Amino acid sequence: MAAAARAKGYRLASYFSGRAFIWRNVTFGEHCFVFENNVVQPFVKVGANVVLWSGNHIGHHSVIRDNCFISSHVVVSGFAEVGENCFLGVNSSVANDVKVAADCWLGPGVAVTRDTEAGKIYPAGKTEPAKVGSLRFFKVAG
Repeated sequence: MAAAARAKGYRLASYFSGRAFIWRNVTFGEHCFVFENNVVQPFVKVGANVVLWSGNHIGHHSVIRDNCFISSHVVVSGFAEVGENCFLGVNSSVANDVKVAADCWLGPGVAVTRDTEAGKIYPAGKTEPAKVGSLRFFKVAG
């Protein structure tokens, strides 16, 4: 799709918030959007058509491949790699030196500590309520 737009004479826009901290040796492909409060550390490589929503940490020497959407407050640790066409949910994290394969979807709060398989969904764990209710726990009600 980007190639078709370029063939018609269009230039694809990118946006980098002035409130993001991006180390000067980071490289970006075309058509990237980096919103406020992102920290992108040294030697990071970001492909084309990537969105870094608000408040993420992208660790040193990491690679984010093309067509990725990194939602808010995600941590990608150092020397990590995120493959093409991935979605990383709110508060998810990728451990140091771990590869998220292409076409993966990470749910909110998911911690990836080992390399993933391509084309897989890694959902958040089901949250079960405690056996004691909040009002009883905080001694508001019997």
